[in-house]
Amino acid sequence: MNNLKDFELFRNEKIEFSLRPHPLSFMRYYSVCLYLGFLAMALYMLYKWLNQNVWLNPSISWILNVLFGIIPGVSPEELVSLIIFWAILVLSGFLIGVSWVSKMPLLYMILIGSSGTLLEVYLFPEALTKIATLLFSAVLGLFLVEVYRRGHRFFLTSYRIIAVKKFIWKEVREVMYDKITDIYVHQGLLGRIFNYGTIIPISESGFGLGEDASLAAISAEAAAKRGSLGVIFSGKRSVNRPKASSYFSLYGIPDPKRMRGIIGSKMLEMKETPILRRIEDLLREERRKKKHDENEGA
Repeated sequence: MNNLKDFELFRNEKIEFSLRPHPLSFMRYYSVCLYLGFLAMALYMLYKWLNQNVWLNPSISWILNVLFGIIPGVSPEELVSLIIFWAILVLSGFLIGVSWVSKMPLLYMILIGSSGTLLEVYLFPEALTKIATLLFSAVLGLFLVEVYRRGHRFFLTSYRIIAVKKFIWKEVREVMYDKITDIYVHQGLLGRIFNYGTIIPISESGFGLGEDASLAAISAEAAAKRGSLGVIFSGKRSVNRPKASSYFSLYGIPDPKRMRGIIGSKMLEMKETPILRRIEDLLREERRKKKHDENEGA
């Protein structure tokens, strides 16, 4: 269960639970891959319809030559097809990135578009090359997402929480139970239906918190004889919210309610341990003094 190459256990430490993200917890990544496959089929049907109903029209062909006949060796039809291909990819990447609050979807779409364009221009001068690139990207994406998901492992030991991610490189995060100040549990709609969710343990240093900030500013400027005078008033409101990468949290684990209860019990146990140890020391000291007094009395 435990790979000692990833981390070492303390003395008397035992692994009590080994967890992995639920397959549906990475649904948004799978959805993008499926979208690429759907997009490939939609573009294939669109290109086929354009070839049969649009490009053969003399009037449209003349307009295309006037507007897009600017690159030697590239027909206007091919250029329009390439523009459609890039427009859909860039727009899709932008919209997905906005919904994810990430720039990576746009970068991935640009990478796919560049690959399809270069393959078509230099190796396979066919319109279907772009379609094949999309299909290949969809299949490869599904495979990589599954490998990425399986690269996440979470361990609840008797002393700490350990999160391990192995994908290209390895990252390990661990937090002791007595250093956790709060536990955040998130379940989306699918998570509530299929009983999985994300647990973010927040440490004393604030690790596990992100910041959502908004800034408002008011400026005023008045003209002067030798220049201008300006005044700016600004204000910022920020809210700390639990945020963490998939490998810095217990991302998409099954039965998060039960796991949250177990972690809470461990937190309480670890925080009570120093108090109990102090009580034992006081009792031991009291017994020692009592025995010492009895020996002196004898």
